[in-house]
Amino acid sequence: MPEELPDNRLQGDTPLRQAQFVMLRLLKAFHGICERNGLRYWLDAGTLLGAVRHGGFIPWDDDVDVLMPKEDYDRFVGIAAAELPFDMFFQTPRTDPGFSCPWVKIRDRYSHLVEETGPYPYSQAIFIDVFPAVKETERQHAFRNFYSLLPPLSKRPELPERSLPLKSNLKRALFGAAQYAFIGVTKIKPIGRAVAAWFEKGDRAWAYEPPIRWRNRFPDEVVFPLKDIRFEDAEFHGPADPHRYLSDYFGDYMKPPPEEQRKSEHAVGAIYPTGPNPHWSGLAWDERHNGKAGSK
Repeated sequence: MPEELPDNRLQGDTPLRQAQFVMLRLLKAFHGICERNGLRYWLDAGTLLGAVRHGGFIPWDDDVDVLMPKEDYDRFVGIAAAELPFDMFFQTPRTDPGFSCPWVKIRDRYSHLVEETGPYPYSQAIFIDVFPAVKETERQHAFRNFYSLLPPLSKRPELPERSLPLKSNLKRALFGAAQYAFIGVTKIKPIGRAVAAWFEKGDRAWAYEPPIRWRNRFPDEVVFPLKDIRFEDAEFHGPADPHRYLSDYFGDYMKPPPEEQRKSEHAVGAIYPTGPNPHWSGLAWDERHNGKAGSK
């Protein structure tokens, strides 16, 4: 049964802080599903950095990132829609046609974001990102846009999409042609076996599942065993060695950037924590909450 979580977004004194309260609520719902079902995950990227350096959100951050081993991620994808509270939308290409990210998102159903690179033909509500992780060799990681086309991942080349700018679609078309050529060559069995064997050589470490292109790889002892870490008013799972994890990710991570660089990395033009949400999955905040903070 999806859990009831207090909705404290109106306690924020700015739209960004209100959005952070929304994301915290989404994260708590995600954590609850993982706890009930024995699923592993850990705080990642800027979310982990915020937990270590700020005890919560980086003050100017507008997203939440979590990472899951692929087997746990696949199980989560199979149960999330039924386990999430009614006012959260589980976004995948199946639940939201037009959405094409190679990872899933949990969206709040009341809110709306205006992205400067949009509009897009899918929900643009406040969200958290849930990424799949796999163990890759250094070669697999370095050439992941080609390695991922082979079994067992068997990914498809990324094709042009209407929602993308012309430059991005031209790049996808050219690179996709190279990927299809690679698939054709590796279907010749001796070549395919030799390529697969070459990719397999070397030690494995945790990385984002291709075609996600983040550069980082984390040895098993950096990630496991997971340990709890404080984030805002709750505890969530983090990697075993946050120092090594964050050092690899950010370098001197405890030193905040210069003040002029303290801004979101995302092209968010406006945040509307109580909407209206124009997407078909959206809910009307006023109809349920009547503008009262902390309502359920």
